[in-house]
Amino acid sequence: MAEAGNNGLTQKVPLLILGAALLAVLALPFLYRPPQPVQAPGMPGPPSGPARKLAIISPHWEGIRHEFGRAFSLWTAERLGHRTNIEWLDVGGTSEAVRYVRSEFKRSPRGINIDLFFGGGVDPYLQLKKEGLLQSARVAPAVLSQVPPEFTGIELYDPSRQWFGACLSGFGIIYNKKVLDILRLPEPREWADLAAPGYFSWVGAGDPRASGSVHMAFEIILQAYGWEKGWPIIVRMAGNVRNFSRSASDVPKDTALGEVACGLAIDVYAWRQVAEVGPERIGFILPAGLTAISPDGIAILKGAPHAELAARFIEFTLSGDGQKLWVLRKGRPGGPQAYELSRMSVIPGFAQSFGEDAVVPLDPFTGKGSFIYDTEKGAGRWTLLNDLIGSLLIDHHRELAAAWDKVRRRPPGDPLLRELTRPPFTEKEGLRLAMEEWNRPEQRSGRRAKWSAEARERYLRIAGK
Repeated sequence: MAEAGNNGLTQKVPLLILGAALLAVLALPFLYRPPQPVQAPGMPGPPSGPARKLAIISPHWEGIRHEFGRAFSLWTAERLGHRTNIEWLDVGGTSEAVRYVRSEFKRSPRGINIDLFFGGGVDPYLQLKKEGLLQSARVAPAVLSQVPPEFTGIELYDPSRQWFGACLSGFGIIYNKKVLDILRLPEPREWADLAAPGYFSWVGAGDPRASGSVHMAFEIILQAYGWEKGWPIIVRMAGNVRNFSRSASDVPKDTALGEVACGLAIDVYAWRQVAEVGPERIGFILPAGLTAISPDGIAILKGAPHAELAARFIEFTLSGDGQKLWVLRKGRPGGPQAYELSRMSVIPGFAQSFGEDAVVPLDPFTGKGSFIYDTEKGAGRWTLLNDLIGSLLIDHHRELAAAWDKVRRRPPGDPLLRELTRPPFTEKEGLRLAMEEWNRPEQRSGRRAKWSAEARERYLRIAGK
């Protein structure tokens, strides 16, 4: 019996050894797993759900899309427990984005599967609100209370919360100091300087039909000088333009390369060239008392499929976390990681609180301000002004430049010079056209064709061709 028991034990020992070995193998991944971090109180945990989606249409450049997409995804992971993937829709400049949104709403009045419109100044938002294409967003009072309701007469956010200023934009003149020295031309100080005869063929400008920031520069000139004086300045300036580019960012680049000596520029593009090329070569000026600091907007579109998350994006953008992306140098804590965005904050004193870590050198809230920009007027004639400048000055630019070259040295009272630069109608008539005929496609098309034909005939006649 004892022998039989020993045999049974002998048979069980290998099985025990085999089982222990198997357990050891299974335990190896746990024994050698690196220690897991301990979550400190108050620290956010990892995202608890799948990434969510936002669709944003924007004329903003790649750097803004990259930095805000990256930072907002981290922000929602920490605060909302999920990452966010942003689908950016790029259909061109501001005017093209507005046209796209309108056409899509005509096709689908309840919603167009886009959550947000981001960038492009303030006038497009006034238009889209008037057309009923925006919806209100709930933003935490603690966040919105940091932003003043208005600045120099311009609202920084809509009282009904249908649009918000995400940052501030300044419109001015960029110039190449070396090129001006060679040409023996003075550095420009105001818009009218770009219309001087000596700048012929050395001015850069974009097409306002494609760029909202270029449009704003022209509208600012008309309002700063008044219609009767501002339109002749625009005509002479257009005669000095070498060529009209499609993108507002092309003018600062061309200026830095010396292709043109100076041109119209929004601050973000100008400061980028100043930083890259150096202030000893490139200058940028906001004409004193003749320009406007205005908000660059953001809004939720009607029928947004992810309206609550879209509201959180607006809240993030207005908060200190979002404002740091606009004003800090690349690589600073909380700032942009790959691109410097170089925009002015909507929070007074925000950039200055970071000292040398801030890339934007000015706080507009501490300045003397400028003229009071009429947002209602600017928004109301947005499309009309684009059509007017396009039909009269850009589509026949070669003929215009030839006519301007013929008369640019003549005294102000010269009949041909006055004929070239006279406004096509009074400001009052223009506002009437914008409110009435420009809502009727056939009348609008007929008026543009008439303008174009008359402009070409006048330029050829003045040039003597």
